[in-house]
Amino acid sequence: MLFRKVMLIMAVMLLIIIACTGAPVPTPPTPTETVALEPTATALPLATATAVPEPTPTKLPIDGATWILESIDGQPPIKGTHLTLTVNETWFGGFDGCNDFGGRHESGQPVIERDGTISLPPTVRTLQGCVTPPGILDQADRYLDAMKQDARARVVGDHLHILDGSGEVVLVFAREQPLVGQPRDLVGTSWRLVNDEAIYGGGEAATLLFLNSWAATGTTICRDYYIGYTASDGRIRIPSMGMSGSGERCSNDVSRQEHQYIEDFGWADEYSMQQAEESKRLVVRTSRGKTLTFELLPQRASDIFSGSWRLIRLLESRSDGSGMRWPDNTDVSVSENITATFDEESIEGSLGRASCVYRAVGQDGTPLVRADQTISIATASVTESCDDGVSVSPKQQWYLDVLPTAERYTVFGERLVIITSDGGALIFQPE
Repeated sequence: MLFRKVMLIMAVMLLIIIACTGAPVPTPPTPTETVALEPTATALPLATATAVPEPTPTKLPIDGATWILESIDGQPPIKGTHLTLTVNETWFGGFDGCNDFGGRHESGQPVIERDGTISLPPTVRTLQGCVTPPGILDQADRYLDAMKQDARARVVGDHLHILDGSGEVVLVFAREQPLVGQPRDLVGTSWRLVNDEAIYGGGEAATLLFLNSWAATGTTICRDYYIGYTASDGRIRIPSMGMSGSGERCSNDVSRQEHQYIEDFGWADEYSMQQAEESKRLVVRTSRGKTLTFELLPQRASDIFSGSWRLIRLLESRSDGSGMRWPDNTDVSVSENITATFDEESIEGSLGRASCVYRAVGQDGTPLVRADQTISIATASVTESCDDGVSVSPKQQWYLDVLPTAERYTVFGERLVIITSDGGALIFQPE
């Protein structure tokens, strides 16, 4: 699976190039190619008339854990670098401080034998051209080389030692304690970033709302963003990410803080919900050694009635043949002027101009907007006031068509989000 993870990471990072076209892509740095490293696998015996059983991987204390490098050739890693290793029977991978790497023995041979012998499979490595801090690429090369050439492994308590052919310890790792989280606990929750203000900006530097089990949206200090994610017990990945709106009005410092948050969050790897004093916190650990901490952001359901809202973007559900899903964002310009005012029985607003009014209503005798944050719309249509010779635009008609699929809503921060039956969303801000 890690081999697939590495290949997925490289494919995802390659998609960053498409980010400027509006496709949902991740923000982390983009490798331009991959390179095959020289493997140091032991030779397999030739087939004979007698069947030779395939090697059976044996679960070791090393397998499945994430190991963080503490020293290389007796010295700590270069300050500001984070190097990791994960081994799970036939595959291995990690991060060398600049690039992801990984490989797998298709034959079933263990990467680390029961006696500690290391046999690396053919390995792929992304080629991000890191230039800082000085020496980072030389360190990365030495790190991978140390696991070749008659290397052996041993576990000492919560530490993993890699020894060279002469028995000298060349790499020392510490076992990282895994985070524990349940995917169902994420859905529908909203959060506010509480990390160091100097890094990501103060106040509402970033918010996050998990729309469902595969998509989330939020705001930064400058713009909105949206992600496609996958989550399992304690693990989270963000294979797609995009930005909404223009950053032209943002200062250089604000843009830098936004970029840093998006880049760091894009490398999300583990998560857990933790109780802190009187509030829960969401802790997200990245594969690059960063930890992002969020606190619960209250959802004020009654605020849906507090004035008029303007639609700013649409999120549609997309999927591929593998079943992977992601949100596709469409910004709605001010000129479209799609507004909405809510009461318990109906929604009314304008489409493009004040003279063109639409109305959405619920089922006969039932509220349209309910206190449990559900919403049920039977029909949505324009009124006679739109008969002025100006047609409703395709985007405005799409909005009217989508309204009857609304299922629930939430108000968090400065956003009203209406979630539709197919996992999409209509996102508003106060008018």
